[in-house]
Amino acid sequence: MKIGLIGLGIMGKPMAQNMLKAGYDLMVNDLNQAAVEEVALAGAKPAANEEIGKTCDVVLTMLPNSPHVKGVMLGEKGVGKFMRAGTTFIDMSSISPIVSKEIAAELAQKNIEMLDAPVSGGEPKAIDGTLSFMVGGKQEVFDKYK
Repeated sequence: MKIGLIGLGIMGKPMAQNMLKAGYDLMVNDLNQAAVEEVALAGAKPAANEEIGKTCDVVLTMLPNSPHVKGVMLGEKGVGKFMRAGTTFIDMSSISPIVSKEIAAELAQKNIEMLDAPVSGGEPKAIDGTLSFMVGGKQEVFDKYK
C-alpha cells in the first residue's frame, strides 16, 4: 500500500517518521521544505500533490484548519483532482464537519472514499505513536485502514 501524507508540522512529521519505522511506503509533501527533507532522510519520497494523488492508495492530511484541507484536496492543484477511483482520503486535521462533508461529497463523485479522523494526544503522543483517533465514515473503510 502506497501512502501519501500532506502536512509535516508538529503532528504530521512524527506521524510520518512512525509510518516509516513501521515499513510503510510513504510519499510526503509540505510547504516547509526543511520538514520534507528531514522526513525524506528517514526514507519518505518527496512528491507534489499531483504525484501523490496519481500514485497513492490512501492520502492522509494533517493540516492546521478547514481552508488548508479544502485547498489541498479541492483547490486548483488539489490532490483530489488526481486521485483514482477506489482510493481513500483520510483527514486527520481538526476541521469543520461542514467542510468534511463537502470534501467527501466531491470525492464520492469520483468513487473515492473519505474518513474524517481527527486525532487527540498532541505532539508527545504523535512522537511515541499513541495518538487517539476519532473516526467518522463507512465501517468497511475504517476496518480496512484501522
